[in-house]
Amino acid sequence: MTGPAEGKFPLEARVILHLNGERRELEEAEVYVHLKGYALARVTHLDVEHEFLNTFFKPKGGRFLTIVGVDGGLEVRFHKGKIMILSFLLNRILGPGETTRTWVGGKYGGIYIGFRKAQIERLEEVAATLKTSIAHYLQE
Repeated sequence: MTGPAEGKFPLEARVILHLNGERRELEEAEVYVHLKGYALARVTHLDVEHEFLNTFFKPKGGRFLTIVGVDGGLEVRFHKGKIMILSFLLNRILGPGETTRTWVGGKYGGIYIGFRKAQIERLEEVAATLKTSIAHYLQE
C-alpha cells in the first residue's frame, strides 16, 4: 500500500539516488516506518515511496542487498548505484559503518526494506518515537 495508512508513520527524510556518477534527489519521495499487522504488513519494514524507484525495483520483485549505515541515514547499494535515505533517526537502526544484508522489494510506487530481527526491534522503537511525536503534535 502506498501513501499514509494506519500503522505507517511518516519519517522526515531526503531520498537521493546515485547512478553512473550522477546524483538525483527524489523530491516527492515519502518514507514511512510500516508496522507489522497494519495495512497488509507481515513484518515491520521501511517504505520508500517514489515511482521512479520502480525503474530499478519492479513491483513484486526484489533481492537481497547490502544496507550501510552512513552519517545521517542509510545507504542501499544495488547493481546500478545506491539510494541514500537521509534521516538521523535511521542511525538508530544502523549506525555509521554498520552493515546488514537484507531484502529490498519492489512495490507499486516504490520499495520496501525488510530488516533482520535486531534492526526490526530498533525500527519499532523509532516508530514508537514517531507515534509519540505525532500524538504530542495533535494535542497542541
